[in-house]
Amino acid sequence: KDVHLVASPELKRLDIGCGASKLPGYIGMDIYPAPGVEIIHSFDSIPYPFENDSFDEVKMYNALEHVQNFFGTVLEVHRLLKPGGMFRVLCPHFSGSDAYRDPTHRTFFAYTTFNAFTAEPGYGSDYSGKFKIVRRHFGMPGSSKWRLSALPKAFGNRFPDFYERNLCWLMPARTIYYELEAIKPGAL
Repeated sequence: KDVHLVASPELKRLDIGCGASKLPGYIGMDIYPAPGVEIIHSFDSIPYPFENDSFDEVKMYNALEHVQNFFGTVLEVHRLLKPGGMFRVLCPHFSGSDAYRDPTHRTFFAYTTFNAFTAEPGYGSDYSGKFKIVRRHFGMPGSSKWRLSALPKAFGNRFPDFYERNLCWLMPARTIYYELEAIKPGAL
């Protein structure tokens, strides 16, 4: 199942760190002015200039690894999302060379990085229960069909713990993708 990112007119969507690549139907927010950027705002300046529960979806592709305060940023996205809203993240996986090439990358991502925000056993934190992990995938889903690189991704996505503990340095994942659903107390 491919990721569905075609904007619907009835949904309100925010693209944080969009640069000049904002998708149609999204509000673009970036620290730098570019075509399609409506809101110029630093990712590290919290709160963001939106009301609580403003968005059905927030997308951060190749942006979350740059923030100074990872936990603060994820909690701010949670504040912006409506109950059941989706947070879509694409970022470098820790085993890929792109994670280390850019000196502005501050966070390195693993399969379990967002478990601290879920109610999953073994990852209790002050942030537990904020999100439900709907999907996580080494590489962008649907991006490597019929190529040799699809084989390690398929294996890694089937056996993520084994892959990260034993194989990721031999067959690195360039990126990792997450879909997180916002959980809000009192929401129906």
